[in-house]
Amino acid sequence: MSFIRPQVAARLHKGRELLACLAVLAVGLWMTQSPGPVVKAVGALAVVASVGFGAIAWRRLRFVADDSAPGVVSVDERQITYLGPVMGGAMGLDALMVLRLRREGARRAWLLQGEDGTALAIPHGAAGEEQLFDAFAALPGFRMVHVLQQLETGPDGSFIVWQRTMSGTAPRLTSRTQRDTS
Repeated sequence: MSFIRPQVAARLHKGRELLACLAVLAVGLWMTQSPGPVVKAVGALAVVASVGFGAIAWRRLRFVADDSAPGVVSVDERQITYLGPVMGGAMGLDALMVLRLRREGARRAWLLQGEDGTALAIPHGAAGEEQLFDAFAALPGFRMVHVLQQLETGPDGSFIVWQRTMSGTAPRLTSRTQRDTS
């Protein structure tokens, strides 16, 4: 039996990384007030580490929506798999050419396009979506700040948030958020 409401427990579980960083920050600040130089140094190191990891945890918390969309996302060995009630599919990060974010009111979806023309649509809020944060962050040149802006305040439409382009023989990777006209 739990004394915490299920909705509150779910929110605490979702923000557990940020809460842990805040706890380490508090302990680190307390340690910096002690008289010994070694304890002060360890406290200062804990403060710096908690601020750095806290910034990442805050971005991850903003990236993930409530689990309200249908389907399940999994990422394994640089392969993104989405299993939905009607359709699904898989795509490797190395085959990914274009990553779009589509917004229609409160609904959002990730649109992945492969080098062979295959497409994969993943609704924002699908179970396991938090794994996409690390997968997308691994893309060279990917700018998470722009994606978070589009997720929170962007207008309706389809936007390219990352694209792989070829320049001569060497691939040139760019990260940009631009309105998709297609």
